[in-house]
Amino acid sequence: MMNKYKDNTLATWTDDIILLNDNYIGQGLKKGYVGMVVENLIEERGTILADFLNPITGEDIAILVEIKKEDFRVYAGTLEDQKIGRAFRNLFLK
Repeated sequence: MMNKYKDNTLATWTDDIILLNDNYIGQGLKKGYVGMVVENLIEERGTILADFLNPITGEDIAILVEIKKEDFRVYAGTLEDQKIGRAFRNLFLK
């Protein structure tokens, strides 16, 4: 049985995602950034729409960014994902 952690086409609204590469550097996003799914358009366009917020202040980093299916994975809460989440948060600590 497939689940959203193995098949990100199943990502749903409010799932956290991790960027897997620097393909969105033009929008201020880097590999390891954590965002949130706003809409899953994978069946129609092969993408999701995601918001990326500063984890400390909640300010926008990038809103409604169209992310290709192969450029993210769903945050699963594993030790590795928790480490990525902490590293992301630490980028914004002053």
